[in-house]
Amino acid sequence: MIDNKKLFEDISYRFDDLGLLKDALTHTNNSKKKNLKFQRLEFLGDRILGLAIADILFRKFVNESEGDLTRRMHTLVNEETLAKIAKEINIGEHIILSYNEEKAGGRNKNTILADTLEAIIAAIYLDKGYTFVFEFVSQHWDKYVLEETTPPIDPKTKLQEWCQSKGFNLPLYNQVEKSGPDHSPEFIIKVVINAEFEIEGLGLTKKQAERKAASNALLSEYVLNYEK
Repeated sequence: MIDNKKLFEDISYRFDDLGLLKDALTHTNNSKKKNLKFQRLEFLGDRILGLAIADILFRKFVNESEGDLTRRMHTLVNEETLAKIAKEINIGEHIILSYNEEKAGGRNKNTILADTLEAIIAAIYLDKGYTFVFEFVSQHWDKYVLEETTPPIDPKTKLQEWCQSKGFNLPLYNQVEKSGPDHSPEFIIKVVINAEFEIEGLGLTKKQAERKAASNALLSEYVLNYEK
């Protein structure tokens, strides 16, 4: 059962429509797949979060280019950032999970936390409108917006730029393995550089594994010592 009072305190928002709130927290309605209502809210929340973050960045960084704003945005809406914020506001305590997800530690998994936060954002939008979403995002993302004094570059972009600077083709990412149950998969992705160096990364999503592979490549002796 959802402790509405505790949740409202944790997220600094009070829902009028408790049905929307329950839909946003019900990650699964059986052991095999996400709840359809949750999926739809997650879809909508992803887009609304993007709008709110773009709005915030446009207002705060008035002298930055589209490319700089885009790099900031990618960092602020990625799974890692969403999961950090979800943990800070205790979303994991309130998620409704299947037995299998609960047993597998779903309350602490970045993918589930990030998806649920997106669903909650959509529910806030449907409950009271964009103004309240903007206030919610401004409050909980503020320190992350201000964290980077210069626009950050994610590992995949940084590796791509390094390859281009050396006259190489773009890095190639290939899935090596997918393991685990459908509700909690793990991926191993291999990145290949210049057809002569390869390294793997592990993640709970393909994108996460690709970023990890790129990070591992950037820290590898091949990249660090190239042409030294």
